Amino acid sequence: MSVIYPGNYVTHLNAYKAQGVEALPGVEFYRVIGVYNATGTVSAGALALVVPSPDQRGDDKPRLDKTMSIPAGAKIYRTAVNVKNLSSTGSATIQATGISGGQTLTAASGTFPDGAASAYDPSVQITALGSATAVTATASADLNIIDSGDTAAVIVEVCYFLDAPAPDAEDVHLGYKIEAGQSS
Repeated sequence: MSVIYPGNYVTHLNAYKAQGVEALPGVEFYRVIGVYNATGTVSAGALALVVPSPDQRGDDKPRLDKTMSIPAGAKIYRTAVNVKNLSSTGSATIQATGISGGQTLTAASGTFPDGAASAYDPSVQITALGSATAVTATASADLNIIDSGDTAAVIVEVCYFLDAPAPDAEDVHLGYKIEAGQSS
């Protein structure tokens, strides 16, 4: 994981590199966005989410997509679900699963609204995950691509924080050792 410190946070976090930001001293915040790319009709059930590789071009050795996972000790404070170019029948749902409190997106007459996100509530006691947890999405009904000429996907966001590690020698300005005979 790589942490961005205050004053250096000028772009969105890179979930592929497990990049977080220390916005409060002693706390590292992370945002992970996973995607299920639909290439045809998506059957109801669990959808495996991946954090896509940042490699956007063909390459001789492109980095592979990663399975969406949240580390042990993480405290999840927000989840969100959205779709791109997908519809369903009736009031189908898509829910972020594998974690507690996963947000649910519900279709109205087969059309999904523009995403669903949980609100951050600082008064709620957040429990840390006991172990690393894979995040999936679960569709209650088949999903259909609306425009076959466009990309179709299920998008899930999980925002969490971790306690920062204890400071080390690089976090302070330690004086250099001097040898006997040098002036003080």
